[in-house]
Amino acid sequence: MDAVTVRMLTSGDWAQLKAARLAALADAPYAFASTLAREEQFADDLWRDRAGAGRTFGGWQNDALVGLVTGFPLDDADGWHLVGMWVAPGVRGQGLADRLVRAICDLARASDSATMTLWVTDGNDRARAFYQRLGFTPTGSRQKLERAPAAPDLWEDEMALPLR
Repeated sequence: MDAVTVRMLTSGDWAQLKAARLAALADAPYAFASTLAREEQFADDLWRDRAGAGRTFGGWQNDALVGLVTGFPLDDADGWHLVGMWVAPGVRGQGLADRLVRAICDLARASDSATMTLWVTDGNDRARAFYQRLGFTPTGSRQKLERAPAAPDLWEDEMALPLR
């Protein structure tokens, strides 16, 4: 299997980001606060903006984007929030997820953030175990995952990782 490299996406990566994000939503619809049907309607300019925002890292195998993670600074706290974490089924279990989370946490640390938070849905036991292995712990906050009205009721728990 070819090596996977991790790097920040640029606006020129928008088509690969779009393909990978839609693949993620199709692969694990229960794990995201959005839906495949919703994001299939997004204009190319939105994908360019997302790719060029300087907050998404990708795992690249040859020219294919096989993993994603995005983070953003929180407005009301000294922390960042991790979203959109996904690794393609064919490369899972090879350390890419660790590298992606480390990259986004390093970006947050560079902005002197104290904490990285995320939400993990009920039933996504693999993701929950992964985040716990990295040191994320439950905060006690729980919320209903709001999505399209036709989506089943899902709940999610907040987890946090100290960055300092």
